[in-house]
Amino acid sequence: MRTHNYLCRINDDQWIDLMKIKSLDKRSFNSLIQEGCRLVVQEKLQQLSTLRKNRNSLQNMVSA
Repeated sequence: MRTHNYLCRINDDQWIDLMKIKSLDKRSFNSLIQEGCRLVVQEKLQQLSTLRKNRNSLQNMVSA
């Protein structure tokens, strides 16, 4: 599996929250950030699926 190194800027409030979660969870920042990425992808896919269903429903209503 390939990995990608990516530098990013995280604002202080989010970084402080991330440090608190890290201390509670005993996980690395990398692990927490990867989980966040997975959650964003899942959420966006769900939104796209919902939009597609709504669009198809509207088209079916107009066609009927």
